[in-house]
This record gives sequence, C-alpha cells and structure tokens, in this order.
Amino acid sequence: MTKRKYDYEKYLGSSKKLKNFLDMYKDRSSTHRAYKLHLVRYFEHLEIEDVDGYVKDTRRLNNEEKIEYLDGIERDLRKYWIELNRQTTGKTPYVWLSAIKMFLLMNKTLELDDVYISLQKSGHGNYAITETRTPTREELLRIFSYSNPESKALFMFQLTSGQRIEQVVKTTFDNIDMTKDCPRIYYPTAKQKYWVKTRITPEAKKILQEYLEQRDKFIETRRKRGEYRRKQKLDKNSLFCMHISTANCVWSTMVKNAGLYELDPNTHKPYYGTHCLRRYFLSHFGDEAWGDFFSGHRTARNREYRKYSDERLDEEYLKHKDDLNIFEIQPDLTDVNKQLKERDQVITDMQKRINILENKYSDLLHELVVKKGKK
Repeated sequence: MTKRKYDYEKYLGSSKKLKNFLDMYKDRSSTHRAYKLHLVRYFEHLEIEDVDGYVKDTRRLNNEEKIEYLDGIERDLRKYWIELNRQTTGKTPYVWLSAIKMFLLMNKTLELDDVYISLQKSGHGNYAITETRTPTREELLRIFSYSNPESKALFMFQLTSGQRIEQVVKTTFDNIDMTKDCPRIYYPTAKQKYWVKTRITPEAKKILQEYLEQRDKFIETRRKRGEYRRKQKLDKNSLFCMHISTANCVWSTMVKNAGLYELDPNTHKPYYGTHCLRRYFLSHFGDEAWGDFFSGHRTARNREYRKYSDERLDEEYLKHKDDLNIFEIQPDLTDVNKQLKERDQVITDMQKRINILENKYSDLLHELVVKKGKK
C-alpha cells in the first residue's frame, strides 16, 4: 500500500470494539502498533464508517442472516487480500490476516476458519521474500577479523546463544551467570512472551570476559559521541550499551570490510544481516530440537524441555558446544582414538597369550619337580 497517514483517532474514537481489542495488546507495543495500522488501513480501504456495525456476533443471527453476512465478510477479506499481496512484500499480508482474524474472533464473528486457511495458502509464502544466506565458518572468520573487543563479544554472544539481535542488546548483568563453563543466560520474557534459557560457549565466554575488562572505555566513548543527541541515558546495567540500530550498523560495516556485503536485488536488504548468526546457530547446533529450544523457538518439545533442571540444560548444551566454535576448532581425534583402541585390544590379546604360556610353563616345571622327587 502507498505510505500515507491514517485517521486513527476517527476509528478509535468511534469504535468501542476496535479500542477494546487494541487495549489487549498495550503491553506488546510492536503488536499493538502493527494491529492498529493494519486494521485502520483495512477499514479505510473498504470505506467502512461504522466498525461496530460491520463486526457482528454471528451467534445472534438466524441462519439466513448469518450466511448472507459471512458471505459479505468473506468477499471483503478476499478482495483486500488480493490487493495487499499485489502491493506489498514479506510478511505484511500475514500480519494483517492475523490482526483481522483475532479482531473478528474476539467479537464472536465465527465460522471463518476455512477462509483464513484458504487465504494463507494462496499468498506468496509464509516467509520474507529476501533471500537469506548462512555464512560459513571461513566467512565468519573474515567478518570477525574487522571487529573490536566489543563487537566481537556482542556477535559471538548472539551466534552461540542463538538469540535475536534485539534480545542480545537488551541483555543485562541480571540475565547472565558467568560462574559456569558455559554461562547461563535467562530471559524472563522474549519475543514469544515466555521465558528463554540458553547458554554461550566457553570460547564466547573468554571473548566476553576480554570485552568486560575494557567495557568502561567503550561506554565512555559512546557517551561522548552521543552526548548532545541522545534522548535517553545509557543503561550501565546493560551488558552491551548500544541500541539495536547501532548493532546493525556495526555488523554491516564488518561485513562490508570483509567484502561480503551484497543486497537482494528484489528487496534491497543485505543477504548477511545480523540474523545470519542466529541461522548459523540453528544450522550447526548438533541436536535440532534442542537448538530450537535454546534459541527460543516455540516447538512441540518446548513444554517438555522447560521442565528440565538447569543442570540438565547444561548437560545438553555441553554436548554440542564445539559445534559452535569459530576461533578454536577441536581436532578430530576419531581415527586416533580408533587406532588407540585397536592397539589396546592387541595388548590385551598378547597379555592373555602370555598368561597361558606362563601357566603351561608352571605346569611343566611342577611335573619335572615331581619326577625328580620320585627318583
């Protein structure tokens, strides 16, 4: 859709149903903002003046009225869906579909599930259309060669914890326990609105400790640079005192310096954004189900894993920590261990033969002694 201003006050002031619905999401600012935009845009596009009259409780309609009403709603939804898919890209149509679906359900406009499913399947896909790539270890080494202690710690933290960049920059000292070999990270709430427990590798811990020794210097530099423009004070309890936009700019600069910066010709977004570090975690962590858990994905196994103790979580993460090493690669000792095992088996077999020969020698010696005694 063409960017323009929407008359929010007109709709929120005249529609009690719309206002009550949006009030449910006040504590989720991004969802509240997105749902308000897409619903008001929908009503303006269809030139609907009376929202409360447009949305009806289908339980109170007789069968004939309900069929006529739902057919009209379905026509509106399909018409707008086609227009939205023609003019927008990425997840925009699906955000609108989620908004209108929840709004209608809350107001008891029921029996439209088949329409929602049909629209979702007829769109351009469930994912953003920007081509995404996962860097190799060699490419990551090139990118990190242009980092400083702060950016190196920040992005290694993201890569080995599997978190989104917005979650990482919000990390405070209250969220992390550095006393463990694989430091424990706990977020009381994340994007999916439930707690997340994850870990970082010993390699990332070492890099983080090196950064923490110089952290005050980076904070002071950032404070001076933004002294006259910054509206909010830096949070000294934050592990990385920077805004998400700063983190994205730093990462883009590192990728450009490494000669790997490239834009998708369709969306003009970089192939290697900060999210590629999360993809690296998900594609390299040895156990897919546990990788989803530690990264904060909602999965079928989530409920079961959330019952486990921290000790059990430590154990599961430790099994695959070496999968995420970037700078310190553990040598593959599989063949060496196999050879040592075979050698040990040879020694064991030889010892058995020696024992047999010793026993035979003892028996012969005993027989000779007996014979000499008889003579």
